[in-house]
Amino acid sequence: MKRFWLHSLLKVYATTMFILVGFVALLISYASWQTKVQEASSISQRVVSRTVDEVEYYHQRSRQLIQDLFGNSAKLEGVYKYFSLSPSAYASWKLQNALNDVIKVSLHDNINDIYFENSYITGIDIALQDYKMVFTSSRSHRGGVQILASSYKPSENAIPIPIYDTANQMIGTAYMTIDSTVFNQIIDNVRNDLPLLVKITSPYNQVIFQTGEGLAGKWIKRYSAHDYVVEVALPKDYLREETVRSTIFILGVSLILTASLYVILQRVFRNYQRQVVDVVDTIQAIGQGASHLRIDTATKEQELLLISDNTNTMLDNLDRNIHDIYQLQLNQKDANMRALQAQINPHFMYNTLEFIRMYAVMKSQDELADIIYEFSSLLRNNISDETQVTLESELEFCRKYSYLCMVRHPNSVAYGFTIAEELKKMVIPKFTIQPLVENYFAHGVDYRRKDNVISVKVLKMSGASRILIQDNGRGIKAEKLAEICHILSNRQLEASENKEKRTSIGIINIHERFLLFFGDRYSIAVDSEENKGVRYIIEIKDE
Repeated sequence: MKRFWLHSLLKVYATTMFILVGFVALLISYASWQTKVQEASSISQRVVSRTVDEVEYYHQRSRQLIQDLFGNSAKLEGVYKYFSLSPSAYASWKLQNALNDVIKVSLHDNINDIYFENSYITGIDIALQDYKMVFTSSRSHRGGVQILASSYKPSENAIPIPIYDTANQMIGTAYMTIDSTVFNQIIDNVRNDLPLLVKITSPYNQVIFQTGEGLAGKWIKRYSAHDYVVEVALPKDYLREETVRSTIFILGVSLILTASLYVILQRVFRNYQRQVVDVVDTIQAIGQGASHLRIDTATKEQELLLISDNTNTMLDNLDRNIHDIYQLQLNQKDANMRALQAQINPHFMYNTLEFIRMYAVMKSQDELADIIYEFSSLLRNNISDETQVTLESELEFCRKYSYLCMVRHPNSVAYGFTIAEELKKMVIPKFTIQPLVENYFAHGVDYRRKDNVISVKVLKMSGASRILIQDNGRGIKAEKLAEICHILSNRQLEASENKEKRTSIGIINIHERFLLFFGDRYSIAVDSEENKGVRYIIEIKDE
């Protein structure tokens, strides 16, 4: 048995599922990467903003503390005395100072107060211009010491603050060392576990704070109001590594999910596959000549059971019909023979009519010859096999029919047919105008009158072609007209049993043939009053 597509259905499904799930996983990974990039950018911006604000705050706070330390002449004098006197002389001066009970003039006392009130300060250094010594202190050694200016180096995280005297003259620089944990806390509160690299640079290009490890990617830089530079960046490979880890995790979960679904579906499809294979094998055997075989329905379920039952029924019907078909073929041969014999009769009739017409011409009976010719042409058209004709041919047939009717009742009926030149070759279904003309002669003509008339006009309108059929006969009663209009408003084909119940079979057939031929392009309307004639308006829109 050849290999069926069902045998590889699960493989095709699994492959498609792997591809789709993998594609979705990659989309999710890409979306995750985009989210991480946006989140990292947003957090970096917030860290920069908060850090700049804090740096600016500590700078302003440090300036305020230094201004308070040198804010009046008494304190300023105490600083100068500290740098110019020996320790014993400085101590003696503090004791003898008259302002000592009003204001603290001791540099040590003021420095100690700064440490006490500001826990984030870990060091205060003072370097005055034109002095060879520099005062340095720390939180653990608040009294401080003096060291040579030539050997002094400010702490890396110290904020330089210019010192001004009461005359607003710069007299030196103070270095306020800020505890780095202050900035670490700010960054930790904002960065949301991102391994950010943060760097703070003073206006003198001195890095006063730096945290984070690794090669930095793109730095985000921002300046404070006093020209401190805060820079934040992510490690160069962080986002890529995070994305790779996330992608591997998503693809792994997708792989496990897809494999689980494949195993479940394989078990579900196994029974279904056996049933399908049995159906296909049996049908193949039947196709190769074992027409007595039937599909075993005892092992089939649901839709396969339905298919098997119907197939067996079809095969049984096929066997029963083989004999009938053979018999029909024999009957068809007899019918063909009878049809061949029937063709002789029309030819004999046409030849006879032509002989009579020629005899009338020989006897100078021209009008009789014309009548016979028109009648012969009418018969030929009736039995021809064509189903479509041009408008010109259909109107010519109607003219011949009207002529023969007029001959029967001379001086009682008149007719007129006109057609636009560009519409003569337009193709329509055969016998779609003639029945409407025939209805007039069969039901509408009042032969007691002398002014009976019917006209057919084919006009070219804007975007459509119009066929106007109008007479002045008996017309149609109101209830009958309503029934006809209802029939013509229906755009669906009626069942044959419904047609047989109606009295207007001719108009139904015309309507349906136009619908089948032209579709939505076709429309028809009927207007009539009793004793005032009937008017049919048929419009066919241009393609």
